[in-house]
Amino acid sequence: MSKEKVNRDLPSPSEIVIEKYGRSREDNSSDTSSVRGRGRLKALTKKVIAANRLLSAEQIHLAGQDPGIDPKSVDYDIHTRCKIFCADFSEKDATTVKNLTNESLEEFLQKERPPESRVRWINIDGISWDVIKILSIHYDLHPLAIEDSLQGDQRTKLDQYQNHLYVSLLLHSLVEPTDKKNGERNSERNSERNSEINSEINDESDEKTRTRYRKDLLTMNHREDSIYLETHRLLRKQKLHVTVEQVSIFLLENHILITIFKCSGSSVYRPILARINQPKTLLRTAQEASLLMEAVIDGIVDLAIPIKDSYRHQIAELEGKLLIRPKMDYTRELHIISGELTILKRTLGPVQGLVTLLREHSDEKNLISNLARTYFMDVSDHIIEIVDDLDTMTKITENLVNMIFNLIAYETNENMRIIAIFSIVFLPMTFIAGFFGMNFSKFPELNYDMSYFWWVTGVSTAIMFMVGTYSIWIKWVSRFFRYLQRKRNMSARKSDRREIEKRNLVTDEK
Repeated sequence: MSKEKVNRDLPSPSEIVIEKYGRSREDNSSDTSSVRGRGRLKALTKKVIAANRLLSAEQIHLAGQDPGIDPKSVDYDIHTRCKIFCADFSEKDATTVKNLTNESLEEFLQKERPPESRVRWINIDGISWDVIKILSIHYDLHPLAIEDSLQGDQRTKLDQYQNHLYVSLLLHSLVEPTDKKNGERNSERNSERNSEINSEINDESDEKTRTRYRKDLLTMNHREDSIYLETHRLLRKQKLHVTVEQVSIFLLENHILITIFKCSGSSVYRPILARINQPKTLLRTAQEASLLMEAVIDGIVDLAIPIKDSYRHQIAELEGKLLIRPKMDYTRELHIISGELTILKRTLGPVQGLVTLLREHSDEKNLISNLARTYFMDVSDHIIEIVDDLDTMTKITENLVNMIFNLIAYETNENMRIIAIFSIVFLPMTFIAGFFGMNFSKFPELNYDMSYFWWVTGVSTAIMFMVGTYSIWIKWVSRFFRYLQRKRNMSARKSDRREIEKRNLVTDEK
């Protein structure tokens, strides 16, 4: 694998910036003689950034090389400004060290762990080789697990190694567009606050920037680079879209948990941190890293519930429209919905098997406790409910497509039946007219005025119109009779109420 030089000075927190061999940045910045060459260099740099923004398996694993990654002998030019924090807690106390950087992480790990700490949680937002290398060497992570954590698209799985467990799964998020006016108001408020609040706001802005680099769910598989499918996706009316990102979890001995989010996992770890900072919670009293891992996976699964509810709401609205007035145009939209549900089930379905493996996992070191296995049952119930709902919605879309074709076929048959009846009525006259032709000695209608022709034409046209719209007239007549029946029922109820009121008055007077 060829060496590449990393540009570490760009402000984007999640861009993977790589420069090919050539002159250094200092040489390029100092060379002001050729403006055209600088423009070409900038264009080339942008192309390289766009090509390497998302980590791919081809950059990590090449054909013919040894499986896994040895951090002591291999060096990758993959750099991202990561957001790192470490939480040490026990039943009595909890401390959280935030604002760790790529450079300060190694120095922090060299320090001794607090003696009162029973569980240590290290969370990383972003994929950077220098951070993963430090963690791999310090905690002796397996080379295969390191390779899986660096790959961009990794399947959901559970791997057991000698001294730790490795879990890989996808985080699904329902993303809404940001409001510009709200952003301006927030910026004005933030300018008036103190430095501590400003630092928290900067963290939130970094997380918003990271969310832009999450991969859209519908760009997976055959739907990538499809403008039509993107413009006709189901959640476009609500201005929502589903994003996915890879999450890597390392469960080590001595109650140590390492979570690595590809972009940003604030929606997962913030509620868990709040539970850790509160005394007498389950995480504090249990003091187990496996239960902490259960909380992380539970948060990831719970984020898929709003996605499922949004799809269910849109499908219910479409089903109501189809029952009122079925159209052939709806089949195209139902096909797109079925494809989206299939992709969503493909990414969420393996999580069900993962949770089952975690519940049934057992080893000599007992990394997953019995208490964690108990609470994994609740996570299993949630993911099973989500997958079952996705299956149900998929079947509903298929049934709606079949219903559209059946109703259209039924209406066609009804129209053909009416036309057949009309043809049977006029078939004898057509036969007689065709057999005898105009061979009549006496034909008084030929001497009539032109108005007679228009009168006969109008009557026949009206009869054909009535016969052709027979089904519509029947519906209107049935609706009218139902309306009259409701009116009669309402009047009968009013009369009954009046009689009951009169009886009550008579009894009160007595």
